[in-house]
Amino acid sequence: MTIFKLHSRIEKKDLEREHAKRYGRHKGYKKGSFQLGWKIQPRTPVQGRVRYKWGNLKDFYPPNLANPLTCRIPSLIDYLETRQPKYFFYTLEDWDFKSDDKFPVEKELVCKAIMYWRLMLFTGEIQGQEAKIVQYYLNTVSKIISSRMPIFGYWPYRNGLVHYYSHKKQSKLTFNPDVPSLFLDYFDALREKLLQHERDVKLEKSLKKKEAHWIKVFKTMYKKKAIPPSSIFKERFNYQNLNLVVASYIAWEHNKLKPSKNEPKMELLADWKQIYSNYKEVFVLRNKSPELFSKDVISITRLST
Repeated sequence: MTIFKLHSRIEKKDLEREHAKRYGRHKGYKKGSFQLGWKIQPRTPVQGRVRYKWGNLKDFYPPNLANPLTCRIPSLIDYLETRQPKYFFYTLEDWDFKSDDKFPVEKELVCKAIMYWRLMLFTGEIQGQEAKIVQYYLNTVSKIISSRMPIFGYWPYRNGLVHYYSHKKQSKLTFNPDVPSLFLDYFDALREKLLQHERDVKLEKSLKKKEAHWIKVFKTMYKKKAIPPSSIFKERFNYQNLNLVVASYIAWEHNKLKPSKNEPKMELLADWKQIYSNYKEVFVLRNKSPELFSKDVISITRLST
């Protein structure tokens, strides 16, 4: 046997061993030529399933998602390996929410992906068509989850808040108990965005001057659809400090969100007191139980194909 053939056999054997170690010995992967390596064949059947718009686009794949090297949730592994978001949506369609505590690693990966898309929009890293695509992804996630309510016992919203409804027709607005970091991050991100404008009125005692200042800031920073009407600024905003301004805006913004079709037809409106109370509660929870908030830092970096 020549040295070349011997080297080829050893290298090929190593590849097979590495392939088996990473993916397991199953039929989902087909061996190509020695030069091309292994051709990934997704495990998830797509025949008869929804064909999502931009479902094959790989441009907005979160860069910090690590493959757990398990096949406990095949559609999620397909997403991690192909980077095609349609498999992420199929993951949510098939997810066993009642037993998701058995899949802590996979659940964290799902949350990271959603958070990555949310932050891309919130930080303004993308504009135009790119922002339209990511917004579609988030809307799709929301529709899939909403269609499967009320399996949680509450109705979640993308800002990290949830609506609770009891059998006594009582309702409550609070942060998501399963992912408390969502609301905390959302509040802190808006606070950070407005922080640079606080110094101009931090020592100001006149609430009227503070009101005029913050109205000008919002009208400068946001597009028309994201600016509260004058009546809201005057009647439902608290301008005493930055935290209350943030709470006021989130309350107005939350009340604009369209509820799920399956959500009880009960009016549940947010105000700055509720929002700020939830923020203080989740802030204390983070100090008391930091393990509930442990996660890798999500890098907001634009990906290109």
